[in-house]
Amino acid sequence: VGYQWTEVELGTSSGAQKYTNDGWGVTFNVNDDLSIGYNHIESDKQGDSDTAEADSLQLAYTMGGASIRIAEVNTDNGSYTAGNNNDATVISLGLAF
Repeated sequence: VGYQWTEVELGTSSGAQKYTNDGWGVTFNVNDDLSIGYNHIESDKQGDSDTAEADSLQLAYTMGGASIRIAEVNTDNGSYTAGNNNDATVISLGLAF
């Protein structure tokens, strides 16, 4: 289980931009080979009414030097724009020799 809070201020030619981010996640090892996890993050941009959010559900299976990982990712209000929502499925295979 983890929690993270950050605040970022960027000085740009058009003025300062400030972001406040909150995120948390939990991962559970079902056994030595299988784990599942869930993460959630919210980001507020100063002066913007829309909060960007992302959720991710992950599943990983490892056997020896091989692992397969699947993540289902959902974002809402991407780029701090209402209605800019995206979904993605990420699949990866790792091999160690």
